Amino acid sequence: MSARTPRTGACTPADARTRLRQARLYLEAAELIQAEDLAEAATVATGNAVLAAIASADAICCFTAGVRSRGQDHRQAIALLQEVTGDTTLARALREVPDLKVQRWALAPAGDYGLSNVTAANCTAALGRARTLVDAAGVRMT
Repeated sequence: MSARTPRTGACTPADARTRLRQARLYLEAAELIQAEDLAEAATVATGNAVLAAIASADAICCFTAGVRSRGQDHRQAIALLQEVTGDTTLARALREVPDLKVQRWALAPAGDYGLSNVTAANCTAALGRARTLVDAAGVRMT
């Protein structure tokens, strides 16, 4: 496989199943945290949604191609997911989840990074996109 991602690592179907279980747990935690009546809940839930999305992409790529992204730049994982699946919807979902997390902070002064909370609307959107990826991984691996 000639992945466009400069940093990849080999993985197995067993690794894919592990990453899918992790993705499901991250998403479950995100949904529980989102339900909390705390100002910080949306931020923490969105962080877990990001982890769920990444783990799902890893699961799909491991199961389908035996490789996953190992780079720090999430755009590399998006490119690999697109290449492996040919599915623009999944690639877009993976791109949007981290973007929804940082979108609020991009509007805040530099010193406020990490101090401003993700909006409830962004949290809900991030969880929806993460759910799309988790569900897709589950379907592809059955």
